[in-house]
Amino acid sequence: MTRYEHAAPTWSKKARRLGYTDAYIGFLKRSAITSGPVLDVGTGSGDFALSWVAAGGSTDLTLLDPSAAMLNHAAAQFAEAGYAPTLLKCGLDDLSCDAQYDAILASHVIEHFADPFEAMRGLALRLKPGGQLFMVVSKPHWCNWPIWLRFRHRWYSAETVCHFAERAGLQVIRTHAFRSGPPKRTSLGYIFQKPQH
Repeated sequence: MTRYEHAAPTWSKKARRLGYTDAYIGFLKRSAITSGPVLDVGTGSGDFALSWVAAGGSTDLTLLDPSAAMLNHAAAQFAEAGYAPTLLKCGLDDLSCDAQYDAILASHVIEHFADPFEAMRGLALRLKPGGQLFMVVSKPHWCNWPIWLRFRHRWYSAETVCHFAERAGLQVIRTHAFRSGPPKRTSLGYIFQKPQH
């Protein structure tokens, strides 16, 4: 946790400088839902959730993160933008499975779980039927090695991520390849949907 606490003050600035914020908006703007409760898991400094709002997504947001420093930074960023999301300082496993959301955001989250399938299953359980999961996941590329040295994350092929989702009962809607910069090399976007029945 300490490494995330230390990274919190500069996280957003680096995300913007490296092109992640613009990449996230480009990914979300075609698909973001405009109403209903939305959960951002592992929100960090709130950059993916802010990109969601910038893309026209629902502002009925709950931001979840186990790091107090990250949540504080996210809250400050949202306050500057004129929003006050609900903040939950906890992990995904601490959140009731009865909580049901129309959309869940999870940017670079499952890479940090010991069991990525269980993480995917946990996300699926908290989605309403018909709800959608918007994810960004690290993909195999040498650029992820320097990130690994600091954060010890994992990376997965698109086939593996989609397999996790399907095993968790989700349907693959689409994958999204980022077009330029570090996001193109390190990450891939996904949209999954929970069936109505």
